[in-house]
Amino acid sequence: MVEPAQSLPSLISIVGVDGSGKTTLANWLAAELAARGRKPVLVWSRFRNYLSKPLLALTRLTGHNHYETIGGVRFGFHDFEGLPGYRELFALLQAIDVNIAAYGRIHRLRDRSDVVICERGPWDTLVDVTSDTGLDWLPAAGLGRVYSALMRRDARVFWVSRDRENILSTRPELVHDHKLSPRMAVYAQLAAQHGWVVIDNNGTLEAAKAQILTALGLGVTGPESALHDERR
Repeated sequence: MVEPAQSLPSLISIVGVDGSGKTTLANWLAAELAARGRKPVLVWSRFRNYLSKPLLALTRLTGHNHYETIGGVRFGFHDFEGLPGYRELFALLQAIDVNIAAYGRIHRLRDRSDVVICERGPWDTLVDVTSDTGLDWLPAAGLGRVYSALMRRDARVFWVSRDRENILSTRPELVHDHKLSPRMAVYAQLAAQHGWVVIDNNGTLEAAKAQILTALGLGVTGPESALHDERR
């Protein structure tokens, strides 16, 4: 059965920290919409560095951009908080980089689908840059808004929120990510600032799916429907 076309935005961005469940939910949503007769395209959008690449190379030499293997897992750390001037330039160049990538990997897909589902995206990059630089003012500033300049006006952002304890229960290696909690705080700030839909993924996966379908104005079916009825 095909849902009414006007019930969906042309872009759905699913954001959140590693371990929150956004990949699982993005893959499910793409399959769910396809089953309902829609033409979704799923895009994984961890963007490349273009103009900011020389700055990243420089900080590899200074030790502020480094990798560590902990418990067999490789982590990358950007510790730019103590680099005034550099961190502001990095934030600016990342804003340009993310728009270059957004045009090539998201914006141009509008003719191939009726809805683009974006797992990660410009807002995730903004969160990463804010936590990497310590520029707490960035999300609310004009420069912060530049990061999503090419995203469609009807875009809906779903923040998959999950408690740190629950994240670590399934991704224990993330205990070594010392910026996990700061990133979670920036997501919460952006969600409140922009009115994002908050998907509470501290319960069952079916409950999180039901929240997404309800937010999109779609009928809930299967196990999600039963769980939705119990909550009413």
